[in-house]
Amino acid sequence: MNLNKFLLNIYYWPMFLLVTILAFLSAPLLLIGNLMLPGHPIARTIRQGIRIYGWVLIRLVPFMAPVVLEDRSGGFEEPVIFTPNHSSSADPYLFGLVPVENAFVTSWPFHIPFYNFFMHLAGYVNSTRGWQHVQKKGRELLDSGCSLIIWPEGHRTRTGRLGRFKNGAFRLALATGRPIVPVCIIGSRRVLPPGRFFLSPARVRIILLPTITPAGKADNPEDIKNLKDKSKKCIDEELQKHRSSTAASAANRTSPLSFAVGPGKEPGRSCS
Repeated sequence: MNLNKFLLNIYYWPMFLLVTILAFLSAPLLLIGNLMLPGHPIARTIRQGIRIYGWVLIRLVPFMAPVVLEDRSGGFEEPVIFTPNHSSSADPYLFGLVPVENAFVTSWPFHIPFYNFFMHLAGYVNSTRGWQHVQKKGRELLDSGCSLIIWPEGHRTRTGRLGRFKNGAFRLALATGRPIVPVCIIGSRRVLPPGRFFLSPARVRIILLPTITPAGKADNPEDIKNLKDKSKKCIDEELQKHRSSTAASAANRTSPLSFAVGPGKEPGRSCS
């Protein structure tokens, strides 16, 4: 283990534990405060608290370089379905940077003690309960003003390459008419790949790609495939650009890489 990696781990894991303990201890205060806000759902309060928890871990306990959020979505005023690539257990925390109310459609956190309790309290969707449950709960969350985060690969990639996309997110988008926002996460696999415990320093970017408006019917396999392919193409093209850029930099490096600090925003463009 090199010095940077050693220093990162002896700093990050105690800080992660401290922030997590403080988050759990503050939960009763959130619930008490919620009682003083008539008509404000407890689930929404917990979701806001979880997003702040992620923000603190990403912004105040960084991966030895600021995590950059780039918004190329073109903007959206209604709840959307985010479909990110997934290569690290660090990925969910990155959504603390996305400044909209959101909830996960997922499975494994429901099996973790303490996390399980808050996942239920926040109204997150357990994907292992089947399509009917996902559709019902997902529609309710979207109609309440909450965006959804659905990992279309279903699990973290073990190869670093984009895996096969499942139908759920795109079927739900067609059923509800809610837009898809593909999300490309770059660098998180280097921070904490599957099967590893120790973090490595890396530069992480989370890119909101151009919004895709669903067209078709949720019971039409061809419409589901078209929407799924558009989303996957957007993410794959961005990953390919990153790989090409990284390879070129490695081949021609004559000085240290520069790194843009803070959020970036580019005009929306089509992914078709």
